[in-house]
Amino acid sequence: MTSPLGVGSASFHTGGEEGPAETVYLGVFRRSALERVGGYDPEFTRAQDWEMNHRIRETGGTVWFNPELFVTYRPRSTVRKLAKQYFEYGSWRHEVMRRHPETRTSKSALRYYAPPVAVIGIICGTIAACIGSALQFFPLGFWGLLVPVSYVLLTVFSSLSLARRARSGALWLPIVLATMQLSWGIGFLTSRSKRN
Repeated sequence: MTSPLGVGSASFHTGGEEGPAETVYLGVFRRSALERVGGYDPEFTRAQDWEMNHRIRETGGTVWFNPELFVTYRPRSTVRKLAKQYFEYGSWRHEVMRRHPETRTSKSALRYYAPPVAVIGIICGTIAACIGSALQFFPLGFWGLLVPVSYVLLTVFSSLSLARRARSGALWLPIVLATMQLSWGIGFLTSRSKRN
């Protein structure tokens, strides 16, 4: 939860200097800012903090990150629950982009596109490898496997660097990272409009 590999590079997850931010988790807000934007949008069941912080910034407010503030977070207890959580995060983050198209090209948008691009690359690479194998066309099989194998290797090596900080469960890190990233990407790619 504190690694850019798991949750992106948002300062409220990974730390950093005090200052303006796009969003913060469980923020403290001035009542006037909440009243100005109408508070949280009740249609959002995920990404509601990001979406409201966006509206606060769009109406002239500032979202401020203070690294001295912290919360205790308890991650989901099973891989299945984690997958569901991140699938919903990806789906609802796509909804933020639908309702606020300007966020598609914001400075942080690239990190939101990384998981769906990884999912597409893995699927296309695996299909190409299967076709190459069926046709006995070695180059297609080799290049097709390059993306999925690279993803697995990157996830394993990234997990090794994170394992040094982990208090326990280091062996689960590759599964946790892949679950977070791929579930988020699939949720983003399969998201449909959630307007009532």
